[in-house]
Amino acid sequence: MRVMGVWVVGVVADHPIEEARRRFPDAAGAHGAWPASSADESHWREYLEPTELIDGRPERPPRVDDIVRFADAVYGVRNDETDVDEFQDYLLQAVPQQEGENLFCSAVPRGDGAAALMWALGRDTTLRFPGCCGQFLFDAAQVRDAIPAAEKALVLQTPRRAHVASRIRLWLDEMADDPNCNIDELIDGPLRVLRHAARTGAGAVGLTLWY
Repeated sequence: MRVMGVWVVGVVADHPIEEARRRFPDAAGAHGAWPASSADESHWREYLEPTELIDGRPERPPRVDDIVRFADAVYGVRNDETDVDEFQDYLLQAVPQQEGENLFCSAVPRGDGAAALMWALGRDTTLRFPGCCGQFLFDAAQVRDAIPAAEKALVLQTPRRAHVASRIRLWLDEMADDPNCNIDELIDGPLRVLRHAARTGAGAVGLTLWY
C-alpha cells in the first residue's frame, strides 16, 4: 500500500478555530507547540542541521542518516494526542476545498513536504518559523503576529533560494517517492496562504497528515 504524506495550509475563519479549541482542548493546545521542557527541546535541536556553518564556510555534505534522524525528530515533536485525528478532520472541513490563494496542499508519496522544507531552511529558521514543523492553529490576530517571521523564513533571494531548493530535492530523493514534486510551490505556498489570511482578517491552520 502506498503511503501519502499531505501538508495542508489553509485559511480558516475564527469561529471554527474557536470551536476546535473548545471541542479538542488537548489536541488544539499541543498542535504547533514545541516541547514544553528545555531538556526535550535541547535533545530535539541536536538533530537539526544548520543550513550553513557558523563561521560562514560551505556546509558539509549531508549524510542520509542526518536526514533520517531529522525526520524522526520531526515526527517526535508533532502533536500525537489521542484525539488528534478527529481534531484534524474537523479542521480539514473548515479550510477551503480547492487550492488557490487561501489553500496550499502538498501531497508527497512516502514523503513529508513540511519536514523537507524545514530541513532545507536549516535549524535557526525552523525554530523561528511560526508553529512547529508545519503545524499551527492561528486565529486572525495570531496570523498577523506570525507574518513577519514567516516572511523572513520564506522570502528567499538567489542564491539562498537555489540552496534551499537543492536541499529539498536531496530530502525528497532520500525520503520520498515523487520526482515531480513542485519545489517552488512548497516554498511559496504556505506564505501565500498566510498573507491572504492576514489581508482578509482570517485565521489559518497548518496540518500534516498521512494516508
